[in-house]
Amino acid sequence: MLGVAACSPGSTNPPAPSTSETATTSAAPKVQNPKNLKGVSDACKLLTQDQFSQLGGSTGAKPPESDTSGLGEPTCNWRNDAFSTAVTINTTHGGPEAIAKLAGSSDNFEPTEIQGYQGARVDKQSSLCRIELAVADDQTVAINYFKNAGGTPEMNDSCGFAEKITSEVLKNIPDA
Repeated sequence: MLGVAACSPGSTNPPAPSTSETATTSAAPKVQNPKNLKGVSDACKLLTQDQFSQLGGSTGAKPPESDTSGLGEPTCNWRNDAFSTAVTINTTHGGPEAIAKLAGSSDNFEPTEIQGYQGARVDKQSSLCRIELAVADDQTVAINYFKNAGGTPEMNDSCGFAEKITSEVLKNIPDA
């Protein structure tokens, strides 16, 4: 079972795994066709304005806002009338093993695969979902989706739409 780990702002390094966690997570498969998030210094470049508009982000759209995660890594937030999304890079505590560790600590953990990359749907609720995706053995990208108001019926499936956004983000992550 796989998942992807993104650290929320203000979080610190995760605790050392226990012996049982090590045995469980050491079986995580290696990422095939890895990407390189370490070369991305601006998370706002991972979703273009054109992609955001095609996803339905043109009505009431605000300019993307760069920020820094609690781990000191790039993050970017996009907002419009229909939905909000954030993309967070994790090159210090990411990868398939980090996703597997989320299974025991996250609400509504559900493994998923997007374009051949293993990940997880995490903390799903009716109007929000986070996708954690292992793009390299030590790197993860997290996409947080929140439905605001209106939009298309497709946006009502919070994790399905978050995965659609994730597919667009994957197009912009350079290969390793």
